[in-house]
Amino acid sequence: MGTWRKELLVILLAFLSIWTSCGGGSDPAPGPHVAEQTDYFDGVTYHRFYRYTGALLGYASSLDGITFEKYRGNPIMEDSHFPYQVEYEGNRYLIVQHRANGCGFYLYDVNVPTSPRVLNGGRPILEGGYFNVGVAVVGDRWHMLVEGKSGETFHLRYTWADFPDLNFNANLGPVIINDAGNPYLTYIPERDAILALYGADYSGTGLWRVRAAVYKGTWEVKGFVLSAGTHIADPDLGIGVEPCPLILTVGYAQSAVSTYLFSGSKLDLYDAIISGHVELEDLGVTMEAE
Repeated sequence: MGTWRKELLVILLAFLSIWTSCGGGSDPAPGPHVAEQTDYFDGVTYHRFYRYTGALLGYASSLDGITFEKYRGNPIMEDSHFPYQVEYEGNRYLIVQHRANGCGFYLYDVNVPTSPRVLNGGRPILEGGYFNVGVAVVGDRWHMLVEGKSGETFHLRYTWADFPDLNFNANLGPVIINDAGNPYLTYIPERDAILALYGADYSGTGLWRVRAAVYKGTWEVKGFVLSAGTHIADPDLGIGVEPCPLILTVGYAQSAVSTYLFSGSKLDLYDAIISGHVELEDLGVTMEAE
């Protein structure tokens, strides 16, 4: 074998090692995508981060939370997967996975959304071959669901960490929900409970659809199912100021974002999910791939 062929083989094997260790193969590549959208509303403007064309992080903004204008300076970050926004003590953070030097999730300050600033000394807050994560903050404790994979089946595991020592590996527990991924979490203070919306049923049906679970010391899956038979995941209710009506977005086949409206608050949605009767207005596709 020629020298250049050997060098090429070494490069390919190294890439395969990184790809495998990070659970590669979860998404079609290289795109284009509009995937893993995560929203924040500051009372005037909606701020959205999303992944597109493989592993590029995009930013978009909106005045109504439905029609978004993509930032002309995109991408704002490369080597970025599974973005998720968190609000804590008036500051806005972004969790995003990088794969170039191993596989880890990193924390960024995104109070200036087009100029993310890495925190935690540049060290990861979660390491390993995981996929989407979701976080809800209660006091100083950040509760997290972590999407993993066993064979061809995705699952969710629970962990937590107290700010500012955000080491989510330390408390990572066993699988709590099987055949599930793409978690979104929000705390409902009036019920002292965490509501989780997540993608589910891919292994069982061949399609992603959205389900719900609640946490009050233990996780309990509820009967809610959104658009059974449609390939949707990546649910998001946003953080920051709570709009009315409530805006629920989901990813459609990683190529678009679909939007639903709920006539009520997050508390009302939680109670509706518990009672088993949720009414949503389907606005259809509101954001498409690049």
